[in-house]
Parts: sequence; structure tokens; C-alpha cells
Amino acid sequence: IMTPKNDSISCIETASLLAVSSKLLSIDNIITLPAEANYSYQEILNVLLHAATSSTNSLESASDLRPKIPNIRIPSVDTIFNYIKLNSIDNILSSFRKMNNNIFKMMDLKNKVHDIAIDFHDIPFYGCRDTPYIRGIKPKTGTSWGYSFCTLDIIGNSKLTLDVIDINGLNKDYS
Repeated sequence: IMTPKNDSISCIETASLLAVSSKLLSIDNIITLPAEANYSYQEILNVLLHAATSSTNSLESASDLRPKIPNIRIPSVDTIFNYIKLNSIDNILSSFRKMNNNIFKMMDLKNKVHDIAIDFHDIPFYGCRDTPYIRGIKPKTGTSWGYSFCTLDIIGNSKLTLDVIDINGLNKDYS
């Protein structure tokens, strides 16, 4: 028996999901800020959530926030990247998975069919090739080294990243 496909993940609408995500992210910080940080965790989180929900899906979309919300402090993209770089990938992924686990418990995913996409991503890297998590990639924009990962996403009208997997941890056995 084939269960009909359900493009809507659950009755939790995007705004509600963002509110829940914001709450979960403030309980279990996905990144740790340095003691001398010029911005609060909430200010960083506002930009990250905006980027995650913008049509461009990038931190650069934060520049859209300044004219819309002139009273709020908005950190630059470089500042956010610098804060993220101070954290370990393993800790960020662990926090992401904890948060997703809590979201899954609130959502009604059982007995529904969803379209899933598995995508492989290579992000070029220009530093030392012996850096952790760096591997050989198809030459692109002047380098043949980079970060490689795959994502597992629910797609359709509602979208949700289920997991991000570092390919280096798979030892090139993509199965």
C-alpha cells in the first residue's frame, strides 16, 4: 500500500518552526562565541536564521536586514564567519543534530511519504592541504583541495535538512 505523498512536513508552519528553532538554538548554542565577542549570541542567531530562510540561503543576505530593521545591531558576514571558525565542526554538527532531534519529536513525520534529496558539496579551500577535514576535490576556482560533505534534505513545499555528513568520515565509501 502506497501512502500518498505529503508536501507539508507537519502542521508546524515556517514561522512556528523558526520560533522553535530560535528557542532550541538559544538553549544549546550551535556555536560558542569568544569572551571578547562584540555581538550577543542572539544578534548572531538572528542573522543565521535570516540566512537560513532567505531565498539566497547565504549569510550575505544579512545585508537585507539593515534597511528593514535599522534599530538592531547586525554583525558583518566576516564577523560571523570568524566566530564560526573558532568552533569545531564536530561540535556544530552535534548541536545541529540535537536541535533537529527535538524538532523531529514535534513533527509528525511517521506514515507519510516525503521526497528526499541527497546532495554532495565541495567547498574550495586555499590553505594548507593538511588541515583537518580537507580532501582532494575536482579543481575549482584555483584549488583542488576543499571540504566535502553531503546533505540529506526533505524537499517539496516544505524543506528541512535532516543531516550533514562529512565525507572525510566516510573514507571515500559513499555508500
